[in-house]
Amino acid sequence: MTNNLLLIRRAVLVFLICAIAACAQPANQALPLRLLTHRDFHVPEEAITEFTRRTGIEVVIFREPDATAVVDLLIKTRTTPIADVIIGIDSLERRRVTEELLVEPYEPIDSQFLDNSLTLRDNMLTPVSSLEACFNRSVSSFIEPQRKIDELPDSSKFWLPPPEGLDDLLDPEHATSAVIPSPLSSRMGLYFLLALERSHPEDSELPWPEFVDQMVRWGVTIVPTWEQAWFSFYSADQDVATKKNHYWTWGSAGMKAVTVQFQPRFPESLDIAVVPNDCVRVVNYAGLVAGTQARRNAGRLLDAMVEPLFQYNIPDRFGSKPSRTDIARTDAWKAFGETVSAPLVDEWRIGPLWGVWQLTWKQVVDSASSGIELEPPEVQVTLPRS
Repeated sequence: MTNNLLLIRRAVLVFLICAIAACAQPANQALPLRLLTHRDFHVPEEAITEFTRRTGIEVVIFREPDATAVVDLLIKTRTTPIADVIIGIDSLERRRVTEELLVEPYEPIDSQFLDNSLTLRDNMLTPVSSLEACFNRSVSSFIEPQRKIDELPDSSKFWLPPPEGLDDLLDPEHATSAVIPSPLSSRMGLYFLLALERSHPEDSELPWPEFVDQMVRWGVTIVPTWEQAWFSFYSADQDVATKKNHYWTWGSAGMKAVTVQFQPRFPESLDIAVVPNDCVRVVNYAGLVAGTQARRNAGRLLDAMVEPLFQYNIPDRFGSKPSRTDIARTDAWKAFGETVSAPLVDEWRIGPLWGVWQLTWKQVVDSASSGIELEPPEVQVTLPRS
């Protein structure tokens, strides 16, 4: 009887110890890692699968509509984090993530291979990719027609020089052939607004709101998404004979590599040229969510995000590039990808201002589209006393 009581007590003691310790399992058998991203960011599924095969750590991916929604969700759930790792935070949201302390510092193992111009000193976020937001134009639409010396110009073959940058949107001939994704509904459109504000700040001779007013009145087409702009209006992948009347649009320097992915076979050439002027460079970041209970495994996933397999496959639907400088390009990038010189978005200067710029954009575009003249701001002048 005594022995039975002793065995029972031992069993109860083991049960209590297991309950208190939550019967801790090895790290590779822990709960799945929660990766939070958004619909506009491409997460290389094959790299995630390989990470799970190698480590035994399962990864569950959750997607919000965009990077802003990701940050909003992190703020709402900061006391009980709903994710362990985030990826796809762009330059527009980097300041808010840092100031709100939504992530924890972490330096990936292979960080020495990352582009030094993209890395952060405090390691609060890790750059995983970047893109140069630029204009793209048709090549064939701007080829000057050849004629003999004694041949008179043919009015039906009017030649328009190719656009060279933002200011060509104020040229009536170029304006009607341009299509822009809206900053109100498209991330790529927001990057256009950043480039425009940088080129024409509000204290310049031609402030960007006045620029927008003029370009809309000259006939620039504005559509909700870059997909509509690129595939429905610009249609650079179409046959020259069936090409529509929009010959240039806002995208990225990598849009040619993106276009190849939507074609049934690998083309020899594309009727696309990048306009290298007035571009801006945007960075995409990843980071460890502050307060995660799986910091060790989350760090291993962040390590994997800068490893060759993940970086090779990371170019997203916008035509971005890996943040590592030693990664071989995909076949599409080798054949068609371009790199242009573009300044990085000034994340700390812009901060939350782009939200205000969106409201101004809407007011200006609505007024210009309706033909209503914007009233100049009221200026009060204090006269000197006599």
